[in-house]
Amino acid sequence: MQGILQFLNSQKPLIVLAIDEFQQISDFPEKNTEAMLRSTIQHLHNIRFIFCGSKKTIMTDMFSNAKRPFFASTQFMYLDKIDNKKYTAFIEKQFKKNGKHIDNESVAFVLGWTRTHTFYTQSVCNMIFSLSKNDVIGLQEAKNACLELMQRNAPTFFQYKELLNVAQWKYLIAIAKENSVEQLTAKSFLMKYDIGTPTDSRRLKKVLLDKDLIIETITKEQTFYQVSDVFFSRWLEREY
Repeated sequence: MQGILQFLNSQKPLIVLAIDEFQQISDFPEKNTEAMLRSTIQHLHNIRFIFCGSKKTIMTDMFSNAKRPFFASTQFMYLDKIDNKKYTAFIEKQFKKNGKHIDNESVAFVLGWTRTHTFYTQSVCNMIFSLSKNDVIGLQEAKNACLELMQRNAPTFFQYKELLNVAQWKYLIAIAKENSVEQLTAKSFLMKYDIGTPTDSRRLKKVLLDKDLIIETITKEQTFYQVSDVFFSRWLEREY
């Protein structure tokens, strides 16, 4: 790693190096990876770094915790979801460019079903295009594509079940069926899905967060929880 960075630093053009899912270096078996990388980076003058990560809590801790090597070494930027109007126009344009027309209702369904998450949105749109036999695509084609993706991923989803006990699996289904939950200890949520006490809910939440099966999103207005994998969430919602 050090050799590659030194080589890039010696090149004439300014280098911009983006590292995706950067928080994973915390899981490397070598315990000094963060310190080694930070020590190397601070002496490089021809490379600009972009550190990207989907685990917001871990990424924030890496760069804001005074006890960690990357403390105060960069600026924060949070990428929000793409605006629905712009995303709709983009999707319609891509279909049109390839000889097909998809109506607004179908695009709205896709963006709602995928929670405007780019990976899942692109996957669904790709499946719609692959399955469509006509030049004009409607709502049913969009729904068929979503169903096809859930069916293809079902074997993987069943494997997730083997990682959890009955209470954890039941808790995951509850969050999926709610789509998004703000108060995991609220009496109404606990009673509706027979979860138990607020303490039970907090314990289950921690387990599923640690396993990356649910995600915590913190905004200025609220904190809410969802199943991390949108396809998995929709499958649980449909099957249970």
